[in-house]
Amino acid sequence: MKTMVKIFVDLEHLGRVINTLTELGITGFYLYEYKGMSPKEWKNFRLKEDPEMTIEAVRHHAEPGVLVNTVIDGDCEPIVKGLEQALKGIRYTIMGQKVTVMKVRGD
Repeated sequence: MKTMVKIFVDLEHLGRVINTLTELGITGFYLYEYKGMSPKEWKNFRLKEDPEMTIEAVRHHAEPGVLVNTVIDGDCEPIVKGLEQALKGIRYTIMGQKVTVMKVRGD
């Protein structure tokens, strides 16, 4: 079965994530840049229900980050363990999501 592995990490650690994935044999991935807030920071955060003010507040208080995604065949545990070791001391989130359908149309 295929698994989508998602790694959320601060932008300055992107190179370490990509290098680690390459060392673990991952040859393809894609990424999204984002701005986010950790639950601890968001806990006491209150916004007026005005979409423009909300977007502006998130822009000013959120931190830049990146989400790296890759799809692997089989067990994702070796990938997760390799990433955990490489990212020791760094804030990150790793998620594995089973892929039930995947259709690729190439050129």
